[in-house]
Amino acid sequence: MTKLNNSDIPFFSFIFSSSNHDPFEIPPGVITPIEYTAEQLSQYDEKELLRHKAIQYADYALGKFITKAKQQPYWQDTIFLVVADHDARAFGNDLVPIKNFHIPGVILNSSRQQFFDERVVSQIDLAPTLLSLMGVTNHSPMLGHDLNKPQSSGRAMMQYAENFAYMEDNEVTILQPQKDPINFSYDFNEKKLTPKEPNQVLSEVALAHALWGSLAYENSWYASEYD
Repeated sequence: MTKLNNSDIPFFSFIFSSSNHDPFEIPPGVITPIEYTAEQLSQYDEKELLRHKAIQYADYALGKFITKAKQQPYWQDTIFLVVADHDARAFGNDLVPIKNFHIPGVILNSSRQQFFDERVVSQIDLAPTLLSLMGVTNHSPMLGHDLNKPQSSGRAMMQYAENFAYMEDNEVTILQPQKDPINFSYDFNEKKLTPKEPNQVLSEVALAHALWGSLAYENSWYASEYD
């Protein structure tokens, strides 16, 4: 939130990049394609190579955007969030391919000193964090955590088709339709799940997070006073 063109009107802008989706069309002659080895080229088909070029162009465009924004009067009063949706492709035989949901997120122009947050966090944490950085008191049904506040442990949520994964540190509960919860431990180095004994508490917390949105809406728990 900031002042646009030195006026007193704050604004919020959302910019979406679709670099990872067909048809991967980009302006010619803007970026220099990556030079691959013969072994690498044998691993990629033509469509995958076009995907790589589109991602290169997205990086280029984002850099141009930030460079131009730095030259504008609103730069010093504006907080920027850059975050991904998911990895190149979320697929595989795992109930939930957790490694494909490990994404980058960068906040620019906050009042905080530069640092790397190693906690397990989720996309839903970003909205309350931005509001906090802007000095906005948040009273809403959002389940996200304000990452400006220290937490003893983090958690993340991942939806893959009909399966839902809830992670606290390296413990994971996966919920499937019409089946009992399954518990795992996740190895961040090997990027794999190992089955473990049922964790009733974590399974109930996972179910609560999965159901909260529908229940809050159906029961109007956060209905506006203007409705």
